[in-house]
Amino acid sequence: MTILRPFLLALATLVTFTVATAQTPGGTLTAAWSDTPGLDPHATTAYNSFQVLQQTLDTLVELDANLEPVPALAESWSLSDDGLVWTFELRDDVTFSNGRAFTADDVVYTYERMLDPDVSGNTWRLSEVASVEADGAHTVRFTLNAPNAGFLAKLGSGAPFGIIARESVEAGTIDAQGPIGTGPFVITDFQPGTSITLERNDAYWRTDADGTPLPYLDGLQLDIIPDPSVKRSALVSGDVDWSLTVPLQSVEELEARDDVVVDATPAPSYHYIGLNTEVEPLDDVRVRRAIAEAIDREQIAEAATFGTGTATQDPIPSTSQWAIDYAPYGGDLDAARALLEEAGVADGFAIDLMATTAYPEDIRAAQVIQAQLAPLGIDVTIDTREFGDWLEQQAQGTYDTLILSWLVLLDPDDFFYAQHKSDGAFNVTGYENETLDDLLLRGRAETAFPDRYAIYEQVNREIVRDAPFIYLYNPANIQAYVPAVEGYAARADQTIRFVETWLND
Repeated sequence: MTILRPFLLALATLVTFTVATAQTPGGTLTAAWSDTPGLDPHATTAYNSFQVLQQTLDTLVELDANLEPVPALAESWSLSDDGLVWTFELRDDVTFSNGRAFTADDVVYTYERMLDPDVSGNTWRLSEVASVEADGAHTVRFTLNAPNAGFLAKLGSGAPFGIIARESVEAGTIDAQGPIGTGPFVITDFQPGTSITLERNDAYWRTDADGTPLPYLDGLQLDIIPDPSVKRSALVSGDVDWSLTVPLQSVEELEARDDVVVDATPAPSYHYIGLNTEVEPLDDVRVRRAIAEAIDREQIAEAATFGTGTATQDPIPSTSQWAIDYAPYGGDLDAARALLEEAGVADGFAIDLMATTAYPEDIRAAQVIQAQLAPLGIDVTIDTREFGDWLEQQAQGTYDTLILSWLVLLDPDDFFYAQHKSDGAFNVTGYENETLDDLLLRGRAETAFPDRYAIYEQVNREIVRDAPFIYLYNPANIQAYVPAVEGYAARADQTIRFVETWLND
């Protein structure tokens, strides 16, 4: 049963209706959160940490409801004729939460720190940047190594790009207390594994359309509850107002309740199997194609997401303007057997499929994949690991196949470059394709939509045919909250912000 499309349309109608009432300033929103490893936006790569930092940091530009860049800390911008220099004119009326004025030097400091590999785990996100320079107090210039059509949207894609004050780094408190930012809230207490408390930033620079200062809320109380089932219980019992996640098997039940709003949107992300192209027999493209041919993605998506995800053979969701919908595999076991015979492994072989306990949906998917490949004589052992260990084995290349997701993808470059370019920062499969490398560079430089789309259509076909990744499904981005929570809607870019949220008690 695939319920995503009508389910999301109904929810979109509901959310549009609920935000129509007058705002009620004040109050503290209590949220069921997930484990947050640290609060340094450059050192961490954790989604849960980024979503906390979304409440405290602003970016130069931000993405509107249509995922188009609009002004934030930068009032305007321009691009040089050669596509290499982006110039941003900054607001001159912004202060950090400690009262100090925000200037161009803070932008330079932030991005130079992000680009420092000795500090940052997010350097790869700005691999195209050659330099960042201030020109006076309110002008910043980024010089790129090569044109990149997706650069502007990238700067608005969440907390890793948020501007920080150097004071929190110099004090040595950035990971434990979070950075000093210009955002709507300030972190006042962080108890790892237990809770995070945020209070309203009274110096925040924004107002709503009527001139009312933002944010409306007095604060946020984020209770760390790792188990989604316990999150659900806390929500329906009224112990929390809002939940970061809910058990996917509970979505239909929660949607039917009058005391819960289930808010969902298709997520710009995908779940996949990664195949190590440097180990036998996976180094043979025919073997990888046989696996891609044999699996039933509909069955995998149903088991993994309880009907909330959409099966796919390529990565970009159908809701994106960049969607390609290339589906060359028909689920034909005889065709898969023929490919294995051509590759000289008709009798089958044994492989490990590495999954992490951090994502139960991937373990459920792995179990289905294990059963689906058995008729081909492919003996799959599910290697289940804690996430830290999973990441270490991935980085070292000590695996046969693995399963995970890739999140917050807006520009087509996000879907492909880091994981599939021969020297990409997250190319852990060992896949190399000179034709693809050239296409990826051309895609970054091209600005005309039709021409750029045609390039990424070729990119998509190369990867799906060579199958270093086998794409499984696109998930939904789902949050749930009590009806008293208004002015909030799940976003297609998976960012979470409570700047215009209020409690209608």
